[in-house]
Amino acid sequence: MLDNPQAVRFCDEKIRPLADHFCQLYFELKTLAALWQAQGIGALIPNDPTVVNDGAAVDGRAPITGIDVNNVATRAIALIADFEADGDAHLRELLRVAVNPER
Repeated sequence: MLDNPQAVRFCDEKIRPLADHFCQLYFELKTLAALWQAQGIGALIPNDPTVVNDGAAVDGRAPITGIDVNNVATRAIALIADFEADGDAHLRELLRVAVNPER
């Protein structure tokens, strides 16, 4: 049994919370992908340099374009595929360690 205090502390303070964050990210990605597909958001946001008028110009945030939005959605779907590859192998690895996988 591993009982080195430094190692135990690292696991409790870093590894388990990181596993929680990964799992929470997965569930957030799944929600985003479901909305993207079910509501046809991809059809509403062309994959082009059109700027999304979300108020960024007046509140100091960087503007985002349709390309940016589509890139993020594509990355989200790719991450979901990684989590779910080989019968959810990566997701199951993380869930095994996570304490609060959903928040």
